[in-house]
Order: sequence, then C-alpha cells, then structure tokens
Amino acid sequence: MRNERFDFLYLPKKFQRQHKSCEFLLYQIEDFVVKDDYKKLRVQSLQFTKEPDFIEGEHILDYLLRSGEHDKHSEILTSNILNALIADICEFIQIALFASLQKRLTVTFALIRKPFVYNLLVVLRLYFTSDFLDRFNNEEKFDTAKLTEDDIKVLLKISEEVLFSKSIKADDIYNIVFNPASADSIKNMSNKALHPSTTQNKNNLTEIQNLNFVFSTEQSIETQWDYLYRKLPLILLYLNEVLEFIVFDHLKVDDGKYSERLIERAEFFKNNNAC
Repeated sequence: MRNERFDFLYLPKKFQRQHKSCEFLLYQIEDFVVKDDYKKLRVQSLQFTKEPDFIEGEHILDYLLRSGEHDKHSEILTSNILNALIADICEFIQIALFASLQKRLTVTFALIRKPFVYNLLVVLRLYFTSDFLDRFNNEEKFDTAKLTEDDIKVLLKISEEVLFSKSIKADDIYNIVFNPASADSIKNMSNKALHPSTTQNKNNLTEIQNLNFVFSTEQSIETQWDYLYRKLPLILLYLNEVLEFIVFDHLKVDDGKYSERLIERAEFFKNNNAC
C-alpha cells in the first residue's frame, strides 16, 4: 500500500497524519500523468480517411486547423496542456512537501505558490471557459493566469458544482488561496516566502526590523507548520476532485476507474484517521 512513510525527518508527530494525507492526495493526482488509464493525455493518435496534404514543415496541429478539424485540434491541445500542467503541479508540490519534512518552510511556501495561485487558474480556464483555447492559440500577449478577483470567484463557483465533496465551498478555496485581504492566504504567504520585504499590500506588510521568513524561530516554524497542515489537505483534495472531473470527462474514462479512486481515498482516510 502506497503512502507508508516512516521517516518524517524533523516534522513533529502532531503533523505527520496530515502530511501523509497530503502525500496520498498528491499520489492520486500523479496517477493522471503516470498510469496507463490516462495515457491519452500523453499520447494521441490520428486516423485519416485519405492521404493528408501536408505542407512541408507543417505541424500536425496547424494542419488540423487548416483542414477544418477544429474539434480534434482542441481535443489534442487540451490533452497536452492538462498533462503538462498536472506534471508541473506535482513537481512543485513534491518538493514542497519534502522541504517541509526538512524544516525548510520558506521553500515550502515559495513552491506551493505556482500550483495553486497560477496553475489552478489555468486548469479552470482551460476547461470551464469557452474562449481559452482561441486566445491561447491567437493572442501573443495572452496571460493565462491573469484574472480579476471577481473572475476568480466565478471560476471557483463553477468548479464547486463538479466536486464530489459537497462540503468544499468555492468561498473557502478563494479565501485560503487567493484572497489579497487575508494575511494568511497562500497568495500572501507565498509572496512573503519569495520576497525579503513585502510593502505593496497593507495586509501583507513586513514588520519593522524584519525580513520575511529569514528570522524564523522554532516557534515561528511551528506556527508555519500548523498553518500548512490545516490548509494544504483541503486544497489538495479540492484540486484532486477538480482534476478528476476534468480528466474523466475529457478522456471518457470508464466510471469504474472513478469508483476505484473514491474507494481508495475513503480507505486511506479511514486508516489514516485511525492512526
């Protein structure tokens, strides 16, 4: 059974159960980029009824657009974007979790910024907005992760409708991850981890005679761990469930595989909570 960790390095015992939960949820997300059940995210094939009239040096995606195969073009592009985004998310969170075990919390908070503050928005826009691929294909300065706060709230609200866990609410995800008015949102906490001084947001000001995270004491690190393991399991569960809906809907994977994931998750949490 995966997720049998025995070496927690410097992580205090009271946070180890939550850490194992984070690792497990990440393993389930990693499945999308490593398991054969989802290999169509990584490898696509095309069948032609007649010999395609390629222009010399023409990319297959450009050919599909030129020949009017817009749906097939969008399907392949969506698969490739999803696969790359999920892999990128996993890489950052893997190292973030390991840095936490090493008691390097400034590294952890710096690394969780990209997956949640940026990549999550790209995933949501890719699948829940109608103009993403058109802009992605045609606008030279299209910022895939730049949205107004109102637009972020709308996207999160849409995603709430596809979640299996109905207790997860869009407002909670917004406040935990994005809320600029909350000093302990992931957006503000990770900004502090990345910058010695933060002065632009009154809710995120560096204290006098301080450098962000640089002078962390044992008590500070304990507080950072407490914050991390109260927030991270929930937003990882949210991310996992959003990706489940998107991947299963996009690839038309057999529903039995979805049930297997739910059963595995239920069994893990049952056993982990009993620890």
